[in-house]
Amino acid sequence: MSTPRQEVGKRRRLPPEERRRQLVAIGLQELATRPIHALSIDRVADIAGISRSLLFRYFPTKQDYYVAIVGSASRRLLRAAVPAPGDPDPLRAILQAFVSFIDRHGDNYQTFFHGGYGSDPQIREIHGSMKNTLVDRVISAVGCADGPLTRMRLRGWWSLVESLAIDRLHEPGLSVDDVVDYVSTLLPAV
Repeated sequence: MSTPRQEVGKRRRLPPEERRRQLVAIGLQELATRPIHALSIDRVADIAGISRSLLFRYFPTKQDYYVAIVGSASRRLLRAAVPAPGDPDPLRAILQAFVSFIDRHGDNYQTFFHGGYGSDPQIREIHGSMKNTLVDRVISAVGCADGPLTRMRLRGWWSLVESLAIDRLHEPGLSVDDVVDYVSTLLPAV
């Protein structure tokens, strides 16, 4: 029987960008089974088949590695939160994808953006950029007029969507659809 290192981390040279992508992908896979504070750099390096010191050549600090992982997770969320062309309810598709993502990754999402890591300026920038992209998508989905006041209101509304999605994790009687239905009814007032 082979070990994970033998299966996944066979030593081989990779171009720097490919190695960076590999390390971030391993970090994301590891987060599927453990919280970010329990992510072991040694384990990631072992799975990749590299030394710990080599990992730190790609990511100078553990925080840099975390920022790369959070950025990648944010991009995955945004790729999922795109309505299909011709979707009869594009707003619902965006909301469903967002709330479902938090449903699957809630503890890590909360730690990324609202825990200690969330105070990092780079993490705040990723979170703000993600929220701005989602605001752009809502404006497009509902066809409302774009402007500073609209964007400010929609950013606040997204904060509510995010908060309810996170809170729902601790309320097993509420479903993803319950959150999506509720926040959808609030949008016209915004």
